[in-house]
Amino acid sequence: MNQRAIPEIFLSLHLYIVTVNFCCNKIVDLKHIMMKIYALYAVALMCCLVSCSSIQTLTFDQLSPATISFPERVRNVAVVNNMPVIPEAKRTILTLGEMNGNGKKSAEMLASALADSKYFNQVMICDSALNETDLAKRRILSSQEVMQLAEELDADIVFSLDLVNIQTERDEIFYPGLQGSWSVIKAKITPVLSLYIPGREEPMNVITKTDSLQWDASMAPSDRQMQEEAASFSAYMLTQMLVPYWQQAERLYYDGGCVEMRDAAVCVRENDWQGAYDLWHSLYEQTRSKKLKVRSAINLALASEMQGDVMQAEKWLKEVEDKIVPGSDEDVVWKFYAGQLAKRIKEFPHLNSQMSRFGNNF
Repeated sequence: MNQRAIPEIFLSLHLYIVTVNFCCNKIVDLKHIMMKIYALYAVALMCCLVSCSSIQTLTFDQLSPATISFPERVRNVAVVNNMPVIPEAKRTILTLGEMNGNGKKSAEMLASALADSKYFNQVMICDSALNETDLAKRRILSSQEVMQLAEELDADIVFSLDLVNIQTERDEIFYPGLQGSWSVIKAKITPVLSLYIPGREEPMNVITKTDSLQWDASMAPSDRQMQEEAASFSAYMLTQMLVPYWQQAERLYYDGGCVEMRDAAVCVRENDWQGAYDLWHSLYEQTRSKKLKVRSAINLALASEMQGDVMQAEKWLKEVEDKIVPGSDEDVVWKFYAGQLAKRIKEFPHLNSQMSRFGNNF
């Protein structure tokens, strides 16, 4: 986990934007990057309002649930290449427009990503082309094919990678504060994956997602490189839909205003959440200041969450909800944390179900 003082956000935000625009030849998922920038701006604005309150940010990795849940009995899976046959991609030029991904490379990337997640006992792959047509459309596997593949690959379920569609175009991007436009090559990637259970006539599910990659126009990849990037990015997108994944989360807490707050902040830096909880709880019980009571309750909610008790964290936030002055600094911090916590609580039943095969040890 990482803590940093709020005022540093202004510097890190500036460096982040400059790095994105000028230091990277490829930008992965620009929509999410811009959302992150806007979020940082929002936090920075909030920090401007409460800079004298000694607010700190806490960054940590948080396990998030997959889109699809599988029964515990699904232990062995197989990834098969069911994508259309395509001509060999050009190595030196980029063709703008629509193209299909490389089936063999895409299937290998997906199988590797699933294996690295260690969620399933076994991940097998059939990267030989099952779809021998040159038609750029999805092909449904027959029940006989699924049964044969499941038996040969010893799989409880078959993941059929049917398509990786790539749409490329040149675009001009304008960023606030920058003079002129930025020429980029934009690639919209759309993988399509069918999930088959042996014995069923139709796929149990078909999942797809569309997201974007971007390059500086002067450093655009060739068709072949584009297919390799699309294979890797498709694997990334699909894996997050199939298995639980780690992502970075941020929280805010108070570390100043009195001795107890400062001492508790030392405990946080040493990852002693029980020690921090005890200090904040003592302050909550003893103080007559409404402001300190609200701040200590917000911190107590964080300590509870960091110790795995999200329901107790929610209770602490509700405990002081009616004590917060609307529009105050504490109101801004409380609403930020309440939104983050509500999202996590909503995800918990799905995550618990998906991690039950590991005894919910996460």
